[in-house]
Amino acid sequence: MIVLIYLLSIVNGIDFNTWVGKYNKHFTAVEMLRRNAIFNMNGKIVGEFNKEGTFKLSLEGPFAAMTNEEYKNILKSKRSEEGKGKVKYLNIEAPETVDWRKEGKVTPIRDQAECGGCYAFGSIAALEGRLLVEQGGDANTLDLSEEEMIQCTREYGNNGCGGGFGSNAYDYIIEHGVSNETEYPFTGMDSECKTNIKPYVTMKGYNRVARNNVKELKSAISQGMVDVAMDASFVKFQLYKSGAYTDKKCKKSFFALNHEVSAVGYGVVDGIECWIIRNSWGTTWGENGYFNIAIEGNTCGIATDPLYPTGAQYL
Repeated sequence: MIVLIYLLSIVNGIDFNTWVGKYNKHFTAVEMLRRNAIFNMNGKIVGEFNKEGTFKLSLEGPFAAMTNEEYKNILKSKRSEEGKGKVKYLNIEAPETVDWRKEGKVTPIRDQAECGGCYAFGSIAALEGRLLVEQGGDANTLDLSEEEMIQCTREYGNNGCGGGFGSNAYDYIIEHGVSNETEYPFTGMDSECKTNIKPYVTMKGYNRVARNNVKELKSAISQGMVDVAMDASFVKFQLYKSGAYTDKKCKKSFFALNHEVSAVGYGVVDGIECWIIRNSWGTTWGENGYFNIAIEGNTCGIATDPLYPTGAQYL
């Protein structure tokens, strides 16, 4: 057994004890045994898939010692109603490739931890990106408050760390503005909305991109970052490390979307045309916090419900 675990660690790049230290985990003796068993089970999945897969999996990410069912419990962007906002057709010719990271228009990767607030991180990331493109600023220091979106948008239809929708967060910002991280820092847990918050940024509205329209989504991304959602349910995404993500099992219908992220560009990866997506699970997941997902076939629903803020400005 010791030899098997050692071999798995060589194949997968990290052993369980190293992973525990990396994420500063504190388990009881019984839970340690359970998590180790899950880690090794996921290690077998990684090892088998990486022999033939078109992308790579890894045990280096934050969910390596979770079962897939446990992992799915943090995916809280479950749709209950059709998306709000008008569909805007840009009708422009988008460039062949776009990557706003290379232009310095993307803020650093954030980490939502185990709070189901992906809707806050996806929507705020897109707002930060649009603000940098339209109004300028320093991407390394711009840091708007996801916490405010998590705690203060319940009356707009969201449910704190229990999930929500980016459009509801945008409705709040249009009315109240949004503060920065220093003013209202992220806690990773539910609490009451603070009063007397000083807004730092506002926006005038938001547009939706026509559903499953690659040309229009490329056009929208060519103008700035876009808030998108996906079905992130499967273990291959849970353990994703690099490459062009493809998955015929993941769903693409509106009501199957359960994780909100943001598109920073598109291009070709390993011969596959992909959307370049920013996640909110820290820099140890995926490609330093990002992933590439195949455009063809609307993989996992990325093109099903895109939206982006308009009229972003500093206060």
